[in-house]
Amino acid sequence: MSEISLEQKEIVVDSNGYKKTSAKPGFYKLERREIAGYSLVDFAMNLVFQAILMFLTFYYTDVYGLTAAEVSLMFLISRFWDVIWDPWSGAIVERLNPKRGKYKPYILYFSVPFALIAVLTFTVPDMGHIGKLLWAYATYNLLNTLFTLIINPYISLTTVMTADPDERTKLNSVRMMFAQAGGVVVALFIPILSAYFGKEDQATGYQITIILLAVISASILLYSYTTVKERIQSASHLDPVGIKDIFVQLLTNRPCVILFLLFLGVYGFNTVSSASGIYFITYNIGRGDLVGLFSLLNVLPSVIAVPFVILLVKKLKKKNTVALGLILAGLGAIAFSFIPASSITMLMTAKTVSSFGYGILMGILWSIIPDAVEYAEYNTGKRYPAVIYTTITLGLKGALTIGGVIPTMVLANAGYVPNVTQSAEALGGIMFITSYLPAIVCLVTLVIFMAFYNLTEEKVEKIMHELAIRNAGKN
Repeated sequence: MSEISLEQKEIVVDSNGYKKTSAKPGFYKLERREIAGYSLVDFAMNLVFQAILMFLTFYYTDVYGLTAAEVSLMFLISRFWDVIWDPWSGAIVERLNPKRGKYKPYILYFSVPFALIAVLTFTVPDMGHIGKLLWAYATYNLLNTLFTLIINPYISLTTVMTADPDERTKLNSVRMMFAQAGGVVVALFIPILSAYFGKEDQATGYQITIILLAVISASILLYSYTTVKERIQSASHLDPVGIKDIFVQLLTNRPCVILFLLFLGVYGFNTVSSASGIYFITYNIGRGDLVGLFSLLNVLPSVIAVPFVILLVKKLKKKNTVALGLILAGLGAIAFSFIPASSITMLMTAKTVSSFGYGILMGILWSIIPDAVEYAEYNTGKRYPAVIYTTITLGLKGALTIGGVIPTMVLANAGYVPNVTQSAEALGGIMFITSYLPAIVCLVTLVIFMAFYNLTEEKVEKIMHELAIRNAGKN
């Protein structure tokens, strides 16, 4: 087969009226409205997801009435379900071919159910302790199941919107800025609105606040569905994915495995930091009035960091940009162990540095995954974006285990008792999960990623060139 040239004269529009950035197959120009609409999905999802990260553990122990040990066990059991469900949900998405589109219909179908279950998750039922425990198990797991049914097809959308790496990086950078903005809204309004609506009843305050956020979330998701376009046809349903294909990716797709570990580490850092912050400020610092500000600094600097990612990638490349984010996040976390409790400004500065590093990671992380999708097709001859995405983002669910199980286990073993003055041992446990543990997670993640991830920009470009030649030969 003779090699075809991909460096042809730029095409302004294709036969469907879609603007292109290059003559290369699939290199489409994304519209501003579409980028905004796509990014709003993550904003909407984070109105609920960030509420879980920042407040659910505290809500379960100090408002709902569960013990730290019960919460820890619940989070651990939930992850076993995710290990089964998430890969299979990816396989199901690839096997189906809805008339409304390959991936975007799931935003439409599950937006309202997701919002309803979010409200029920933050609802205290009038039952005994066992009944409340079962309610928590059921609603939390159903919420995670619905989250997967929206988020994994949603992130797979990037592979059928455009194949241009620059457009994908831009799309994912804007998307993560919107995602972190959702976290800002949560950090600002949950403490304020839950106190306003709840007065002396925290449970009612949380429930009403989540109702408002859930309604906003569902409304945005329904709008966003109308804005995105699937320009690249996917034929994965013609060659149905099976359990064997999932194991093939785990055994042969090295970038996929390393990115899974990267997601596990980055989101593990964030879930631990988010869950522990409210305990740290309330008990170690003794300034419950600063919970809102500390929660805000957990996300606001990350929003500011995301727009810098495009420039950082041009200067440092993707791999080194990830390293920079991990270093800043870890340094900010470990600084808490050296700063006196009375030095509020220094504590807030450390939180800002840590959050800024996390923002860099959010801006780069999701733009790397399409590279693993291209590698998977190059390596196996099969293109299953949803399988790759669900495999990698299972690390995100694993991070929820790190953020939910480990802190609550530490608190339980350290003798933490809600709503009282804590013992020295309990305060030490809180310091561990706020400072040392996040820093350790960043360090281990940095070492693994830098040592074993080898899919550079140059390799990805060669892979995409080879795939274009292969696919041209099939037509």
